[in-house]
Amino acid sequence: MPYGAVAKSMADVESVDTPLMTKETAPAPVAPQSKQQRKLALVVLCMSSAVVGTLAYSAMKDDAPAASTPVSELTSGNNKKKHAEVTQSVPYKVTEPMGELTSYEVTPVDDDATDETKALFTSLGKLRYDTKFLFGHQNDNYIGQYFKDKTGELGYSDVQNGTGSYPAVFGYDFADVVENGQSFQEHVKQAYSAGGVIAFDWKPCNPEKVNSACANEVWGTPCKKILDESEGDKVYDFFTGWLDIIVDEIKGFKVDGVQIPFIFRLFHENTGGWYWWGTDTYDDADTCSDAEYKALFNFTQDYIHSHGLHNILWEYAPAKPSQDYDSAFHDRYPGSDRIDIIAFDRYDYDYSYAEDILDDCRVVAEFAHEHNKLAAIGETGIFNGVQDETTSYKDWYYTDFAENFMTDSYGYCNQIVYALAWENANEHSYWVPLPNNALWYGFEKLYESDYSVFADDETWQTTLTNNGYYS
Repeated sequence: MPYGAVAKSMADVESVDTPLMTKETAPAPVAPQSKQQRKLALVVLCMSSAVVGTLAYSAMKDDAPAASTPVSELTSGNNKKKHAEVTQSVPYKVTEPMGELTSYEVTPVDDDATDETKALFTSLGKLRYDTKFLFGHQNDNYIGQYFKDKTGELGYSDVQNGTGSYPAVFGYDFADVVENGQSFQEHVKQAYSAGGVIAFDWKPCNPEKVNSACANEVWGTPCKKILDESEGDKVYDFFTGWLDIIVDEIKGFKVDGVQIPFIFRLFHENTGGWYWWGTDTYDDADTCSDAEYKALFNFTQDYIHSHGLHNILWEYAPAKPSQDYDSAFHDRYPGSDRIDIIAFDRYDYDYSYAEDILDDCRVVAEFAHEHNKLAAIGETGIFNGVQDETTSYKDWYYTDFAENFMTDSYGYCNQIVYALAWENANEHSYWVPLPNNALWYGFEKLYESDYSVFADDETWQTTLTNNGYYS
């Protein structure tokens, strides 16, 4: 989500359970077709509704693996900073064009990864060789400008409403599962069946102080207490209880017996101070020191694997990495044996986005290139959404977004394999335009361009099929 935005509990928002859109007027889920075959199809729009839910936290404790680093060896980080501050006074900039790829093969860090997960990783790796990327959208078949689909069975999508195709990547947040009791199992199945790749983030509440600020409650020393049960058994119980809920959710990601692979962008934006796993302090103590962050990342990964789940590609996504390079790729980097995809999150103003996105994607792609990882944009867009943009930026999605990093003169940014736009919360807050919105002109050009890959791209679907993603 945009930097500093409060991860508000959905339980605080009024719900409208019955949309104006019906099954008869909604776009039915269909198999991917080519852009040439697809006709523009607008659907009847419905009233926006929000999620209603109740906080339901489990204190169940399972036998969890020990933290990768004993908590007694964890040292306090030395990069303390408050909200919106950065580590470095001078941003890191890439100054030389990219050389040849050091390796043409990519393998998941999980030795027990399922065949379908390996197939997804191999397919994503092919995009490094093309000046094109997968377009993704957060909560695409869950909420839109004028719809809400709690069941995941209706096939609604603002991307499809405008273009006729679903996005190539569908993003979700496990926080909705843990906090609000929302299941995305049917959404995931529908997205997978429509030709999509699945990506999850997780913005957990601070387990040491669970309140309405949730992930934005920068308080106490929660990482230390999770990693050392003797420091805070209730904190440990909260956190592992939430992980148990996530594990149960993931087990339902199945179609015809196939465990659907997905990308997990775990503990993202860790170089900022707005989340409890970030770099801020409370009472002069790190809420999550550098060493604790790495241990927490590894502990969470090990915990999920210990429950027999091996359908995950692990993604690391710091915020503003060109401005926080040392923190992102030295102090808080969990290790190349833990990470499949190197990503970043970046929101910016309409007038400065194009330049700043290049700085970030170059440093991320450079690091990914040097470590034979894939590069991606975990989430991105104009600050606060595109709903207030005028036609002066009508071409933004094509020029400042896609063409900008796919024609990077240094050759780094065109290694990006996917970029995910944030959610369409309602008609007053959205990141993907519909045809009646000011930025639709550029979004349509993006869809029609050779830079973009949506779910209906025949070449991409052939790649996925041939590599065994759908087997």
